[in-house]
Amino acid sequence: MANPELLEVIQQGAERFNQWRKVYSSVPLNLSGFDLSHYDLIGYDLNDVNLSESNLSHANLSEADLRDADLRDAQLYRADLSNAKLYGAKLLRADLINADLAGADLNEADLSAAKLREANLRKADLSAAKLHKADLRGAKLRGADFSGADFFRANLYGVDLNHLDLSNTDLSEADLRQAQVVGTTLTGAVLTGACIENLHITNATRLDDVVCDYVYLKGDRQERRPRRESDVFKFGEFSMLFQEALDTVDLIFQDGIDWQAFFQSFQDLRNQYAHDDLSVQGIQRKRGEAFNGEAFVIGIEVSPGADKTAIENSARVLYEMQLELIEQRYRAELQAKEGEIVAYREQSANLMKITELLASSTSMTPNNTQNFYGATGNVANTNAGRQQNIQHNYAAETLSLAEAAAEIQTLLNQLEVSNPSATEAERLDYLNIMIPPTRRQRFMGALKSASSAAIDEIPYGSVVKALVHGWQQPNG
Repeated sequence: MANPELLEVIQQGAERFNQWRKVYSSVPLNLSGFDLSHYDLIGYDLNDVNLSESNLSHANLSEADLRDADLRDAQLYRADLSNAKLYGAKLLRADLINADLAGADLNEADLSAAKLREANLRKADLSAAKLHKADLRGAKLRGADFSGADFFRANLYGVDLNHLDLSNTDLSEADLRQAQVVGTTLTGAVLTGACIENLHITNATRLDDVVCDYVYLKGDRQERRPRRESDVFKFGEFSMLFQEALDTVDLIFQDGIDWQAFFQSFQDLRNQYAHDDLSVQGIQRKRGEAFNGEAFVIGIEVSPGADKTAIENSARVLYEMQLELIEQRYRAELQAKEGEIVAYREQSANLMKITELLASSTSMTPNNTQNFYGATGNVANTNAGRQQNIQHNYAAETLSLAEAAAEIQTLLNQLEVSNPSATEAERLDYLNIMIPPTRRQRFMGALKSASSAAIDEIPYGSVVKALVHGWQQPNG
């Protein structure tokens, strides 16, 4: 049948067209390259039809039968495919941007390299679908079934995958940067070679039997973990990487940081959440669009199960309170002279060198990016931070005086490299931050057993005495 005649049949409506198809069911229907944009094709029988390279933009294909149809390179921009039957359909490289596929049956469909940006796939069945290199950025996926789907090298940047069942899916080499997997089931999923920078995750995320040899913590296949190309994760190590990330809170300071205010507010925070064993895991200086230029990221390690959102909110409030108190105190002392206040700020800012030293002397990479001005639940790379933590891993055994002095001297030597003129108060603040309460008893035992004269002979003896005295105070 010539094109004009076939188009006339199509234009006669679903009932007439479907009857015609039954009569000519043995004749392959070729609509390749047809311009059917804006056509009303609701309920049409297009089973096994060749629609490759056709223009179906804005077409209404709701509830249409497109099983095993050939839609390769088809234009389906803003097409309505809600509740359509697309079982086994070939949609390679199809343009489905902003298309409505809600409730569609895409079981075993081939969507390789398909453009699915901003598409509506709510409650669609994509089980066993092939999504190689598909672009799903901004797609709406709530309630969709992806069990057994193949996302090899798919672009899932920033995609909301929360509470989806991704059991046994192949996410190898997928771009999962900024993606959200809160409460998502990833049981048996393959994540080898995926990029997980700032992946949002919670304790409710299921990671049982995840298969993963290695991952990348930054885009463009950067920051491989494990680092060496010859190394792979042992069974269960990848899940442990995520679990460790869940036990951290990252505080992001976008506009610089007043270290005096932070040290005091962190002590208050630690007292407030004494049962959560808070300690500083790392301090980093970050640059890039994600941080609006430059920011300081302070990683806080918390106990498993801690309310990280509450801790983050308290940290913000306590820090702002300390800023206000410092501002009021110095305004009074300096008689509200703005120039002198600025001078104080500049002097206080010298403590930023602590961060520069710590960031440059470790190979730490971003942990879960939990914004200081609003918890996001992000996650990514804690493995490096754990392996090369800026803190010493203090054991439970008793120290000798020499061993305690050596560890304290190592910490203070790090401080003095960045701040040679550090005052005794600044040294005490630094040590109180770097040695959390749960690790102080072993130091106190060593120092209390030594004579005052013996302590005076060790480096920083006066600082050590003041440190122990502060720890022994009820609110120390």
